[in-house]
Amino acid sequence: MSALARCLPCGTLLAALLLSTFGATAQPAFNMDEGNAAPGDAVMSPALDMGNDGTGAGDPRSPVFDIQGRMKNGPGDATGAPFTMTAPGPAGGSDATSAPGAAAPGYVAPFQMLPGQPVTTAPAKAEVAGPMVPDRFIVPGPRLRLEGESVSRSWMTYFTQQEVERPVTLLIGYVNAIYVMPELSRLRVTINGQFVTEIAITSPQGPTQVKAAIPAGVLRAGGNLIRLDMQAVHRTDCSIESTYDLWLELDNALTGVAFAGGPAAPPAMVDDLPAVGVDVRGSTHIRFIHAGAIEPNYSAQVLLAAQALALRGRFSHPVVSIVGPDPGPTPPGTLNVVLGSPEDLRNAMAFPPPMATNQPLVRFVNDSRAGGTALVIGGETARTVDAAIDRLASGSGLANDDKVMISSRFAPDAHFFTGAGSVRFSELGVTTQEFSGRRLRLGFPIALPADFYGAANGQARILLDAAYAPSVRPGSQLSVYVNGSLASAYMLTERHGGLMERKVIKVPLTHFRAGINRVWIEVMLEVDADKICGPGATLVRQQRFVVFDSSEFVMDDFARIGTSPNLAAFVGRGFPYFHSAQPVAVVMRHDVPTVAAAATVMARLALAHEGTTLVDTAPSPASLSSRPVLFIGDINHIPPDVLRQVGVVDASKIRWLADPANDRTGQGTTPTWDSAIASTPNPAAMLDQAVRVRSGSGNEAIYDRWRDEVVSESYVSAELLHFQEWVSRTFGISLGLPGAGGGEEPFTPPQNTSVLMAQGFALNSNAVWTLIAGHTAESLDAAVNEFTLPEYWVKVYGQAAAFDDATGQMEIRMATDRRFVVTQPLTPSNLRLIAANWLSLNIVTYALVLILCCIAFAIVTSLLLRRRAGGRG
Repeated sequence: MSALARCLPCGTLLAALLLSTFGATAQPAFNMDEGNAAPGDAVMSPALDMGNDGTGAGDPRSPVFDIQGRMKNGPGDATGAPFTMTAPGPAGGSDATSAPGAAAPGYVAPFQMLPGQPVTTAPAKAEVAGPMVPDRFIVPGPRLRLEGESVSRSWMTYFTQQEVERPVTLLIGYVNAIYVMPELSRLRVTINGQFVTEIAITSPQGPTQVKAAIPAGVLRAGGNLIRLDMQAVHRTDCSIESTYDLWLELDNALTGVAFAGGPAAPPAMVDDLPAVGVDVRGSTHIRFIHAGAIEPNYSAQVLLAAQALALRGRFSHPVVSIVGPDPGPTPPGTLNVVLGSPEDLRNAMAFPPPMATNQPLVRFVNDSRAGGTALVIGGETARTVDAAIDRLASGSGLANDDKVMISSRFAPDAHFFTGAGSVRFSELGVTTQEFSGRRLRLGFPIALPADFYGAANGQARILLDAAYAPSVRPGSQLSVYVNGSLASAYMLTERHGGLMERKVIKVPLTHFRAGINRVWIEVMLEVDADKICGPGATLVRQQRFVVFDSSEFVMDDFARIGTSPNLAAFVGRGFPYFHSAQPVAVVMRHDVPTVAAAATVMARLALAHEGTTLVDTAPSPASLSSRPVLFIGDINHIPPDVLRQVGVVDASKIRWLADPANDRTGQGTTPTWDSAIASTPNPAAMLDQAVRVRSGSGNEAIYDRWRDEVVSESYVSAELLHFQEWVSRTFGISLGLPGAGGGEEPFTPPQNTSVLMAQGFALNSNAVWTLIAGHTAESLDAAVNEFTLPEYWVKVYGQAAAFDDATGQMEIRMATDRRFVVTQPLTPSNLRLIAANWLSLNIVTYALVLILCCIAFAIVTSLLLRRRAGGRG
C-alpha cells in the first residue's frame, strides 16, 4: 500500500474531527417552529458570521478565517468570503437583479457547514451590478424614513398611458440602521394593492439599490398607489427603547422607475399634468419662461396660474421660478410654462402657436427656446388669459366635501370634519394588523375647517377594537399623539390579556388646529421575556397585539367661528384670504425672486384651500386699510407701519442685516454703524447692545421704574399689577386686567431667521394683514421653497413664526389679542360652544362670572326667603 493510501484514513478522520469540533462551537441553529413557519419566515442555519461587523453583509476590510484558521481576506488577499447567516428569500419576491437566484449588490454566498451536506464554496469575486439612474423619481419628499418595528407609508404617483405601456423596472435605493437584523427584517413593496417585491434589509454601511420588474398590468394611466411595509427586528436588544434604533431611509437619487428604452416623453396633454412628477427632493418645479421686465399685470397672472397648475397637477410641493428664454434642458420634475399675451409668447418662444381671436389658449407645444415641451397659457387680452387660467383650475376635480387632498404625499386623503361625525379606520388607511413586536405605531390624518374653534373645550373619541395577549404585562400603555404632542393615554391593566370592543379613548381637541392634523396611536407592550432577553429572544414572533380596521375615530361637535390672528387657519385653509369675495391684495416689489416667492406661497395656499382666488398686485393704498392684505418681500422694503401692525419690532430688519452669516446670497447691505463696531474687541456684544437699544428691550428697567411710580399713586392699580405678576409667576397665566400693565411686546425674530411670517390687523379696521418676509429677495425665494414643504408648513400657528431653513427649526409667537370673524350662523348650539371655549380660555372672566352668578343667586334666595317669612307673619 502506498504512503498516500495509508494516509487517506487518517486524513478522513482528521477532517471529520475538525468538522465536528468546529460545528460544535458554531452558533446553534434557531428553528422557529419549522413545521408552522409561514412562507418567507427565516430559518437560521448554523453558518458562522465571523467576517462581518454584525450588519449581515461581509466587510472586505474585516479579517475572515478559513477552517484551518488562516486569514483569507486580509491584506493582500481579496478573494476570501466571510461566513454569513442567511435566510431563504420570500416566495415570489425579487432580488437586486430581478432574476431568480441572482445576487444582490455586494452579496456573498454563505459557506455552508451542515453535517451530512455538501460543502458549497463562495465564488472568488462577486458580480456587483452598478446602480441605475431612475427615469422618474418617486419619493414624495426630501427624506422618507421608516422608523420602528412595523411601519407603513403610501402615496400616489401618476403615470401617462405611454409610460404604463412600456416594461418598467422599480428601483429602490435605501440604507438602514446597523441594529436591524437582516435575517428577519423585510421591506415589502406593493403597487395598487399588487405585490411587486420583498427584500431583506441588509444595507447598513451605505445605500444599496434593489431592482424589481413591475409585472405587466400593475401600473395604470393616472394615479398609482405605492405602499411600503417594513418589518424590522433588532439584533440583540429586547427593550422598548431599542425599537427607536430601527430605521430604514430611502435614497431619493436611487429610488424611482426606469422604462425600457430610456425615459418616456414628457406629458403632452393637460390631463397628464400630475405625471410631471417630482425631482430628487420630492418637489415639482413650475418654471415660467418670460423675457423682459415683470409688470404688475404679469405678476397677477403668474400668481393665479401657479394656483391653477398646482391644483390641476395635484403637486404636493410646487416650487415656482421665473427664467428667461433658452433655459437649457428640462430637469426631472419640471414643468415649463409660457404665459401671457401674444407679445409675451413671441418674446419667449421660437415658434409661438397661433391664437384664435378672443379664445383662451391652453396646450402643450415643443419649442427650443422654451426648454423643449412647454405648456402655453395665453390669450389676446388679459381677460382671455384669465379665462385660460380658469379653464385649467376648473378641471382639477378636487371638489370633495369629505376629503382634503394629500395623497400625493400621504395616502389616503385626509378625512374632513365640519362638525360631529365618525370614520372607520379602514377609510383612514389603517388595516387590521397583528403585531408581535414591542412598539406599534399607527397614524392617520384628520382635516378641520379654517373656522375651527374647539381646542379649549371640545373632544374626539377613538372607539377601539383591539386585543392583547396574556403575555403582555399590566402597565403596558396605549398613547394617542396629535401633531406630535401627547393627547391621551390608556393603561392595559388586565393580567391575562384583554379584548377591547368599542373601547372609548377620549382625545381632547387641545392639540388640534385648522387644516391637516396628524394623529398617531402608539402601543408599548411589555413582556416578561423581554426583561430576560435570552439568546434568540429577538427571534420570537409570538403575536402580542391586534387592532381591527372596524375601529372608529369620532369627532364631537365643535364651535365654528373664525379667529384672527391665526396662522394655522392661514396655512391650513387660506383663511381669511380665500374666503373673501374680494381679490387678495398682494403688496410686493415686481422683481423675479419676489414674484417667484409669492407664487410659491399662493400655490401652497391654493392646495390647502383646494381652490383658487383672484389676486390684485397693484392695489390702491387707500383700500389697504379695509381689506385683507398679503405683504411679501425682503425686510428692507416692508414699511415700519406694517411691521408695527403685525406685531414685529421695527429693529428686526437691523438684526437681520447686522448678521452677515444670514445673508445667504451675499447681496445684503450693512448699516453704517455695523462697520464702526466691527473693529471693537467684542463686536457681538456691541451689536447686541445696539439692537436692544433700538428695539426697546434695553429700556425695561426704566419702564419698570416709571410704571411702579405711576401706579403707586393708585392703590387699586398697584394691587392689580402685583396680583397679575403673582399669577403670571405662579401659574403662567396672563390676566390682562385693566390698569395691570402695557400692551403686548412686539416680536423680535432670531438672527438666524430665513422666513418671517406674522399676522395682525389693519390700521383702522379688523381686516387681516399677513407679512411674509426674508433677509433679501433672493434669500426669501430660496427659503420659501423649503418653508412650504408640507412637513414644515403644517407646523405654523400662532401670531408669528420665524423659520430657519438651515435647521428646520421654527419659533412661534402666540396671539394674545384675538378677534372673531363670523363665518357660520350663530345658532344657539354654535353660540353655546363658542361661549364654552371662550370662557375656558379666559379663566379669570369665567371665575368672575361664576362669582357674580353666585351672588345673584344668593340675593334672589334671600329675597324669596324674606318674602316667604313676611307672608307667614
